[in-house]
Amino acid sequence: MSLQRKNPADRRCGDVSAGAILLDVLFPGRCLLCGGWLSFPNDHPAPVCGDCRAALAPIAGDRCSKCGMPLLSERETCTRCRRTDFSFQSNRAVFPHSGPARELLARLKFAGRRRLASLFADIMADEMDALCSSLPLVPVPPRAGRQGPDAIELIMRSLERRHGRRVDRLLVRRGGAQQKSLDFIQRRDNLLGKIAAAPRGGRGAFPQSVLLIDDVFTTGATLDACARTLHEAGCQSVYAMTLTIEQ
Repeated sequence: MSLQRKNPADRRCGDVSAGAILLDVLFPGRCLLCGGWLSFPNDHPAPVCGDCRAALAPIAGDRCSKCGMPLLSERETCTRCRRTDFSFQSNRAVFPHSGPARELLARLKFAGRRRLASLFADIMADEMDALCSSLPLVPVPPRAGRQGPDAIELIMRSLERRHGRRVDRLLVRRGGAQQKSLDFIQRRDNLLGKIAAAPRGGRGAFPQSVLLIDDVFTTGATLDACARTLHEAGCQSVYAMTLTIEQ
């Protein structure tokens, strides 16, 4: 029986078996974005060719000083942030939630493309070097009951392993409904009491300043809830970084 690899662009997102993940590691196949064949061994563990990696350009130009969204006609702060009082100091969004970045993030989150975590970790590490490389990283906790690591946890592991970043898993989540269709107020209410400080087990006080990490900035409610909990636990300054931001 011959093993024929399909073009990843034709695959549907869904549950992925351990065998499929193993095949993805052993046979690099095609680039997830352009469909071109990858060399083996590839120069990067992620199944994305060099040209497509180079085309993943982070947000440039003027950004909102609070949420990190690109600014058009506004100055310093976007319209949304002028009417919202966030608990975090500021957010650094790496990409807009569109195009190749959105597609690759969906592959990581929903199609089991775990090797993409290292690609996102490398990009985030470069952004951190330009901002606050010394701050400990605090991942936004996944929903309670989730089976297996989520996208942010995979990226955190890669940041630890490949870049030597300090990751402090200071938060836990106690349930809560899906938030995809909720606005900021509804998301904030849905998260009340759901984000808690993780037990420290004698490891001392919480850091004074941290960098909170999440995948997508939608309304800012999740980052806000996490920042509030961190402040209550003793953190004085909470900065944030997200892979993408919805506009």
